[in-house]
Amino acid sequence: MARDKRFAEVKKLLESHGWTLTRINGSHHIFTKPGRPNVIIPVHRGKVKPAYARQAQKIIEEHGQDD
Repeated sequence: MARDKRFAEVKKLLESHGWTLTRINGSHHIFTKPGRPNVIIPVHRGKVKPAYARQAQKIIEEHGQDD
């Protein structure tokens, strides 16, 4: 089974591609980028489930390069 990722790694990845941590609602960290879908990452004890890390990577691949 895949291991949880550190939130700091996922945050750094998103921010390096132009997303900004706009707000935190409970455990949900919401990243935004103008003209792009929001990325919502649930964080528990500083960790992110692998599915959410993959989701962030997929969004970056689909939307991050066409600025």
